Amino acid sequence: MKKLSVLLFGALVFMSCQDKNVIEVTTKNVPDNTTVEVVIKEIGNDLPMTMVTGVVVNGKVSLENPFLELDEGYLSIKEEGQTEQAVFFLGEPGKITIEYDQHHPDKPIIGGTQNNIDYQKFLDKINPYIQKENEFLNSNSATLISASADVDLDKREKIQKQFDDLTQASNKIITEFEQQNNRTALGLLMMYQNLSSKTKQPSDLKEDFDKYPAELKKTKLGKKVQHLVNGTNGDLAVGGKLPDFKGKTPEGNQQTLHTFLEGKKVVLVDIWASWCGPCRVENPNLVKAYQTYHEQGFDIIGYSLDKEEAAWKKAIEVDKLTWTQVSNLMYWDDPIVPIYGIQGIPASYLVDANGTILAMNLKGNELSKKIEEILNK
Repeated sequence: MKKLSVLLFGALVFMSCQDKNVIEVTTKNVPDNTTVEVVIKEIGNDLPMTMVTGVVVNGKVSLENPFLELDEGYLSIKEEGQTEQAVFFLGEPGKITIEYDQHHPDKPIIGGTQNNIDYQKFLDKINPYIQKENEFLNSNSATLISASADVDLDKREKIQKQFDDLTQASNKIITEFEQQNNRTALGLLMMYQNLSSKTKQPSDLKEDFDKYPAELKKTKLGKKVQHLVNGTNGDLAVGGKLPDFKGKTPEGNQQTLHTFLEGKKVVLVDIWASWCGPCRVENPNLVKAYQTYHEQGFDIIGYSLDKEEAAWKKAIEVDKLTWTQVSNLMYWDDPIVPIYGIQGIPASYLVDANGTILAMNLKGNELSKKIEEILNK
């Protein structure tokens, strides 16, 4: 009996060890044999790197947890015939759980480790506000982006004020979360996201980062924050080369920047999103420039930081954006954000066929003048 107890204890210990470092994924409305990957982004690499791969069987897949220290992680779901979806989570040792429903790809549930549980609580609190902002923009975009003098200015200002109030409410939640998690792994994550999206400048966060515990600074996530805080993110400038990117078109086809540039005279790379008010306001100017100069050799490729596919496609239709569009539907977690050192959106880069940057962040008449100048050389 004693020997049997020892054997049973040994089996329990083995099972416990097996369960200790694993990523358990539960899916709904996802076919069996759908590929699931855990993806990371390394400093200096343009594109994400796959760490482990599995396939869905009976709505589940168990993946070896590759994270030995704190880092950002993404779960990529590659269902055949569908746009690739990515779920962000906090990569760290331990058992991480992810629930994903293909009918609601924007509402995954992460958990398992305490950091992921706490981050999910934050998402549960902030997501309703983001949804309200998207719904408000879609309902009022015609007024906000209209360049017509016939639009009632008082009405437009009222709508803009309502949208500003919505964004202030969500910003308050974010600020509170940052304050509550100061000096923790989640606080470091928020700092990284702020730096990646350029919501805050490195100079504003360097002093705060210096106060973080040494063990957090030494993690991969900590090193990424330090990389951005030190200003070593390769900020782009006129005369430099625009790094390549890849994304899916609304039809689900993969498109890279370098392929798109082949044979073109001058191209505007426009970084935008359906939820971005200033982006939607600028869109009529892009439409006008495209209609005026396209036949002379001017083209546009739009790169969206959207998260919801339906909102992205609707904005393209409503704003009459007839040029090529791509997105990875990864919001601010998109790899283009740190690679390009984006300081907020809209962000734009006017380039030649080789990807050489000719101008940056031009709007309205300034953009049209520059296009005309280049085409007439």
